[in-house]
Amino acid sequence: MKPERIFWILVAGLWAGLIYAAYVFDLPAKFGFNGADLQSEHGSEVADAGGACDARPPQSARAFDIDAAPRVKKNQYAAQIDVDNQHRYPVLAILTSPDGEMEYRGVYLLTGQKTSLVVPAGDYGFTVLSGSRWCNLDSGFSDGYVVPYPDQIHLERQSRSSMNLLSFGSTADAVMFSFAAHGVVQAANRNEILELSRQMDGHFHVVGSVEGNPITFLIDTGATSVSIPYSLATEIGLDRNCKPAHFMTAAGRVQGCKAVVQNLTIGGFQFQQMEVSFNKGGEMPLLGMSVLSQLRVQQNADTMLISMN
Repeated sequence: MKPERIFWILVAGLWAGLIYAAYVFDLPAKFGFNGADLQSEHGSEVADAGGACDARPPQSARAFDIDAAPRVKKNQYAAQIDVDNQHRYPVLAILTSPDGEMEYRGVYLLTGQKTSLVVPAGDYGFTVLSGSRWCNLDSGFSDGYVVPYPDQIHLERQSRSSMNLLSFGSTADAVMFSFAAHGVVQAANRNEILELSRQMDGHFHVVGSVEGNPITFLIDTGATSVSIPYSLATEIGLDRNCKPAHFMTAAGRVQGCKAVVQNLTIGGFQFQQMEVSFNKGGEMPLLGMSVLSQLRVQQNADTMLISMN
């Protein structure tokens, strides 16, 4: 065999050996070539942790405090948010201050895992760190991305909301958020189903409106009509053309008035010319049988399904 051919065979073998070693021992990452300065279309890639990575990630599905996490104090209203990871990668989900400067509570979730966070009611930000190789709480995943939810989330007092994390691509940053406030998935039309979750007070609540004013109702199958506290009615101007009336409540006989409203919505369902009671002893809006009797209501444990008859 000619010397030139032997030389090129040796060169090819050397290159093959280097490529194999780089793949097996992950040499680019060890020498700092990990693309940390690159930007994703959907989220920013995490910064290099400088090799100070933890041996293992936090215990999965168990929430923990990061910065000065707000605590639910005595006589303070709490809210719950259920976080469900259906993304194809593990995630570190973080509940933050609205501006994202403070990180309050976090939870590490594998694909298919979900958990609940209980915090004081209020406004929050939400950020996801996603990847496959865990590093530490500062950096998240050494090969991952930081993907913030684009809006603030409002957690209503004594409500149960949900944040579902889904995939719309094959990469770690391809995270799609699905946030349902107050445990309600709004129905878009008459053919859809409104799904409600039992709230922390043991009742079902639904987001609706009266004459365009947003109102959250407590579903009360023992009430005959729609009832709104008189103080709320006067605040948003619903007490006009209201006829005086008396009502019997659990606290006894109370004064108030009745009026016919032109437009009342429950989720995506609309009703016209509905009689509404405004009583001075009421504490919260009630959705009674005058509306519920026109709907199909199914309840199974902690879930209620509402659709048109």
